[in-house]
Amino acid sequence: MDVRREHHPGHAAVGPLAVRGGRPHQAVRGLGSAAGCVGARGAQGALGVDITWIGHAAFRVRSGNKTLVMDPFPPELGLRIPPPQAQADLVTQSSSDPLHSALGAVSGEPIALDGPGEYEAAGMHLRGLRTTRRTQEGEPQQWNTVFSAQAEGIVFCHLGNPDRLLTNREVDALGSPHVLMAPVGSDTGLSAADVVEIVRNVEPRIIIPMLYAHSGNKHPLRELGPFLQELGVREPEAQPRLTVTRANLPDDTQVVVLQPTGAML
Repeated sequence: MDVRREHHPGHAAVGPLAVRGGRPHQAVRGLGSAAGCVGARGAQGALGVDITWIGHAAFRVRSGNKTLVMDPFPPELGLRIPPPQAQADLVTQSSSDPLHSALGAVSGEPIALDGPGEYEAAGMHLRGLRTTRRTQEGEPQQWNTVFSAQAEGIVFCHLGNPDRLLTNREVDALGSPHVLMAPVGSDTGLSAADVVEIVRNVEPRIIIPMLYAHSGNKHPLRELGPFLQELGVREPEAQPRLTVTRANLPDDTQVVVLQPTGAML
């Protein structure tokens, strides 16, 4: 497997190749402006990406013959990632929280990313934007990594589970992704009003809600309704998956609710 990362010192461990906020053991080069432009809307792509919500904050994103799993969860959540969706070439983890970083629930020999920086791996261009979480005095600083990825001309962004609004600088760094995976019901993160403010600052074409109460999830989360009410939209009919292409992107921001595919235990 090949992964290229812009200069950030660190270490690599776990599995065949895991990049933990640092430099992998394989060839590394800076991506430069032509390689990724993650967060911009200028790349062209004739195909698209297929997005499935597994549940909680976990997604499966398929592009061509490559699969990215974002924020996999362990069985302790009350759900199991179905074997076909557990196979991955690439995994991103927004934090060290076990509910967002269960590498053991993913099969294959994936590259694992959990740190800030720019990457090129599994045919995708990715950017990790590190944000901090509120931490009690005397405790180690907690963090959250917002991951954006580009494939087939589609830029999609997973916010993770931040507990504060993004700064202007972070919003500028994030750009305007086509698809935003937003934590709308976290018990330890943003309020519905905060998420709506981020949405209005980032201006995605599609919002996919995540991290809200759903069948089989044992973790205490808020319902989806308050976010939709704050945003001023009705709840759309849930669908099993979303295929996004450059041609079918909506002109105005739309909410797409996906059915969780995780198997209840």
